[in-house]
Amino acid sequence: MTDRKTSDHNQQQDGRASLEQLVRWRRDVRRFRPDPVPDELIDRLLRLADLAPSVGNSQPWRIVNVRSAETRTTIIKNFQMARDRSAEAYAGDQADLYNRLKLSGFDAAPVHLAVFCDRSALQGHGLGRQTMPETLDHSCACMVTVLWLAAREAGLGLGWVSIIDPAEVSKALDAPADWKLVGYLLLGWPEEEHLDPELQRYGWQPRTPFETRYFEAGSIAERAGVQADEPKASGVPMGTVTLVGAGPGDPELLTLKALKALQSADAVLFDDLVAKPILEFVRPGARMIDVGKRGYRTSCKQPDINATMVSLAREGLKVVRLKSGDPLIFGRAGEEIEACRSAGIPISIVPGVTSAQGAAASLKVSLTNRDHARRLQFITAHDRRGHLPEDIDWSAVADSAATTVIYMPKRTLAELTDVALVHGLDPNTPTIAVANATRPDEQVFIATLATIAAELHAAHPDGPVLVMVGEALRYATVRDVSEQADAIVAALDVMPGQS
Repeated sequence: MTDRKTSDHNQQQDGRASLEQLVRWRRDVRRFRPDPVPDELIDRLLRLADLAPSVGNSQPWRIVNVRSAETRTTIIKNFQMARDRSAEAYAGDQADLYNRLKLSGFDAAPVHLAVFCDRSALQGHGLGRQTMPETLDHSCACMVTVLWLAAREAGLGLGWVSIIDPAEVSKALDAPADWKLVGYLLLGWPEEEHLDPELQRYGWQPRTPFETRYFEAGSIAERAGVQADEPKASGVPMGTVTLVGAGPGDPELLTLKALKALQSADAVLFDDLVAKPILEFVRPGARMIDVGKRGYRTSCKQPDINATMVSLAREGLKVVRLKSGDPLIFGRAGEEIEACRSAGIPISIVPGVTSAQGAAASLKVSLTNRDHARRLQFITAHDRRGHLPEDIDWSAVADSAATTVIYMPKRTLAELTDVALVHGLDPNTPTIAVANATRPDEQVFIATLATIAAELHAAHPDGPVLVMVGEALRYATVRDVSEQADAIVAALDVMPGQS
């Protein structure tokens, strides 16, 4: 097994985003929340961006904070006119798509910044500009890039508007004649976050393989005519995607096949619920992309994960989609399989130990005890909206001869147990909740169907939780904690060995 420290991963130990995550978490935001951005944060970000490199240390950028509502209205009108003119260049379906695209975030972005390049800047004494005067513009682009990365790290989004008339914007801002507009930037808190740019998401332009933009001396003429949208013609082999089950948390529950996949991966997209020790088995040098929830952003959307898998595979990479438990058990694997198939990406699946199995093993209980359970069923306690699903078969849940395992029950457990009781399930049915199954911080809550929701709510455990219901659970024993035997007696009024 390959071993390495967590600090080797792109995800920093303090939970902040790595550089690669910031770069991949796109900057071209067009949908902002109107919440204000504190002036001190804007000042900090601009001062950080001001440290960007520039040719000859010329620092040619000039940043104008556009606070005036009247001036903003003038610039928005300019954008609308420029957009209408640009639309004339397109026809048919492309024209329809262009008109549907959201190409700016003027309507909600709380911060507007105009960035100019001062062509008359005396700093730097002209170093580098005698042969390449455009490096002044390039220096300003470096500054904007630093600002974008700093904004992303702070949780802000940045949109770079280019569909405007530079002369009219300069006039509206009363800019000196030697100032050339580089870009009009919109800054604010993103309304939604995506790993792929909006133009790619809506079908305007997909990303093309890296190899179509990388050359070695002597091969430029040979490859310059290769079409970027034909990855096979560029000589780039198609990559693969493997859905891998990480198990409930204990690294020793990884399968050999899962371990091989992690140690041969070029890129790993991992969920927030994947136990950190498991990430230590990923091949050193592989790209690590956290597609779970983090404080610097909202939740990663499933379409973004699909798009990222496909994009990385089209670069010729071996992509692992690492999921807690088993990817085929409430892991939204179906959507990812379909995304790969639609894109022509080869996909394979490595099953994992699901959390129900891990929890049952820790409790040393058979979920299919033949004296008490003729059926084992898995259900989820929330739908796409986070509500209790409306299509649960309550007669099956109320079957006293079934063991039911409830995944993702935190929000809706009280409602679920209430409905199950209405449908006839005995309130004294043994019920056990397990948080962080198989992990060192595993917690077990032994109760009955009637009391489990209140007990779990009072404890408010961190981490993933599942709840198991059924007569077979009367035989559960908590690992190496003798006082839990008293809890079994108190909750179920029966000794573990009795039936």
